[in-house]
Amino acid sequence: MPGISVPGTPRQGSARRGCRRRSWRALVGAAAAGLAVIAGSAAPPAAAGPPPPPTLPPTAQSGTFAYVANNLDDNVVVIDTDTRSVVDTIGLTDDDQGPNPVAVNPQGTRVFVANSVSNTMSVILPVARIVLSVGVGGSPFGVASSPDGNTAYVTNNTTNNMTVVDTRTDPLTVLATVHVGTRPFGLAVAPNGTRAYVANQLDNQLAVVDLSTDPPSVLTAVDVGQFPQGVAASPDGSFVYVTNFVDGSLSVIRTADNTVVETIELGQGTSPSHVAVKPDGSRVYVANFGTGNVSVIDTTTNPRRIVTTVDVGQQPESVAVTPDGAQAYATSSGNNSVSAINTATNTVIGNPIAGFNNPLGVSIGTRTVGDTPTRLSLEEGNGNGDGSPGTLGKPGSLLKARLTADGEPLVAREVVFGAGSKALCLKATDRRGRTTCVLPPLARGGKACYTATFAGDGTYAAATETVCRAHGRPLKQ
Repeated sequence: MPGISVPGTPRQGSARRGCRRRSWRALVGAAAAGLAVIAGSAAPPAAAGPPPPPTLPPTAQSGTFAYVANNLDDNVVVIDTDTRSVVDTIGLTDDDQGPNPVAVNPQGTRVFVANSVSNTMSVILPVARIVLSVGVGGSPFGVASSPDGNTAYVTNNTTNNMTVVDTRTDPLTVLATVHVGTRPFGLAVAPNGTRAYVANQLDNQLAVVDLSTDPPSVLTAVDVGQFPQGVAASPDGSFVYVTNFVDGSLSVIRTADNTVVETIELGQGTSPSHVAVKPDGSRVYVANFGTGNVSVIDTTTNPRRIVTTVDVGQQPESVAVTPDGAQAYATSSGNNSVSAINTATNTVIGNPIAGFNNPLGVSIGTRTVGDTPTRLSLEEGNGNGDGSPGTLGKPGSLLKARLTADGEPLVAREVVFGAGSKALCLKATDRRGRTTCVLPPLARGGKACYTATFAGDGTYAAATETVCRAHGRPLKQ
């Protein structure tokens, strides 16, 4: 029976890369060199005419959203977990290819995507639909967020290291690169942010990384099963769960003394890929790549036991649980679909969401947005952002934004300036609610539209505004 289709068509140019399957399996048994990062900035947009009416995507509202890496289309598909329907598709930059693992920061305001073909990490700002990109190491196959949402950690499989990225800046800033073991894959960050746990496939170990040092450093390595892959931490940080792909097992590590306290046999041929933990810690979900199902494990018993398995389609790569614990989402790379599991009944809800193109990573985040209306004004003017004059349509031309609520300025709120999906500036408002962004020059005869977006927060609603210009002059509104 057909499932729910993902709307839209693949991004132009993806067909030529359709033969590549950019999951970790392309690297098994081979010491492949990482592909070079495609450098350079995207060309200025060639928009024309008056600005379109300002609109905000569904992610601008309060809700819980699943973000799925659509690997062969080089985009991320957004699913509203309330309706289990696709509500947005966000294309990556031309520098980003082969999206694989995904992580959402706890605030739901940034989505981190490791791109295993281009050796980059994307940071998606889902409300502004803006994508930033930074080069990392070779073949990144793991990504995780810090608890405060400001830092992303990326494991690089062929360069045997972990990249630490400050996600608050534009351009994004690499803070450190740390050697963590041989063929690092999945990772998890402790709930208190002091440790990262990295599965090293060829060492058959879990590296414990101290994140409180500058730069981070490896404290110890714990022997687990063969070819460890997925990693997840319990909500209280007491245990870490590691899938062992070759063994068909799950290692349980007690973090107090970094000791394996239990090994759960998942079954012959299961080839477990990734793992997720229910927010209350009572259940663990394991995506079994080899048997096309998800193992549900009860962690409240001693020993822990498998409650059941749920069929989710061929070759499930990843699994994630909603923050309320009511649903788990599993990607099926073999069936090009995503299944939503009712965690109370351990059954798939309705039809799978179909129409993907090699879905790999999935991560889920909740946004809480206030209902106090805001107003964001945007205009173009002269100046260099430092009080000095500029010339319209040339370097020094400014976008000037002001954010208010009930006529009062909103202070220290992030405003994202962009052109299409390309970020121009990430700036905080001053005491008057104002902020500016210096524009790049336009070629003679060129035209472009620019947008400023406030994503909203727990008190205030999101807002956006658009302005267009031609070389040397604003376009009429």
